[in-house]
Amino acid sequence: MSDIRIDFSACVVTGGEGLRERVDAASKCYAPESAYFDELFAKNGAAFEESACAFLLLDSMVQSRRTDRSTIKLLRTEKGRPYAEGAGLDFSLSHSDGCAFCALATGADAAIGTVGADIQRERDYSDERMSELAMAFMTEEELAAFYYTSDKRAEFFTAWTRREAHAKRIGEDILDHIGGDGLGAEDFRDGVITCCGAKYYYCIDTAAEEPAADEENI
Repeated sequence: MSDIRIDFSACVVTGGEGLRERVDAASKCYAPESAYFDELFAKNGAAFEESACAFLLLDSMVQSRRTDRSTIKLLRTEKGRPYAEGAGLDFSLSHSDGCAFCALATGADAAIGTVGADIQRERDYSDERMSELAMAFMTEEELAAFYYTSDKRAEFFTAWTRREAHAKRIGEDILDHIGGDGLGAEDFRDGVITCCGAKYYYCIDTAAEEPAADEENI
């Protein structure tokens, strides 16, 4: 995976009457066979707004790479993972309570399964609740770090977003990887975004040696 560039971007989710029109206009720039949009346009309310903003991030990043969008066919696997067929790129979208996130991998070696991303808004869980949930999905090593850290919230959400990002990269259900099996070989990039009084933890999984470049916008 030597010829791969990883970029990411985030934005505040916005609605408004013009959002669906903006997405519709952008969708027409992609290959007509792009079945990805069928599911997107079937959504309504907040579910549509968050997914739409995540797609618009992707669209903006694709344009910034000066890629001909008409050659990109956006599809979904049988399990629902979105991907770009034969475009020399892979992407992963995520959203959580007012924030949308997109990670984009481009380059000759970029293909489905190159990148996965997740973002989660920090919840006001008690230590007891976090401990209960941590027991259900953390490995013994992670549990030890969780119990001895002074910042249990950061440890908890970092571990959770890593599982989500990994599951999304390989196109599987997170429940199939709840115990953390197979995470040792992953290359995780973790971070925190603070916006509008909320804190969001994000993770990008590339299974690569090192991202070549990055950008962060909000």
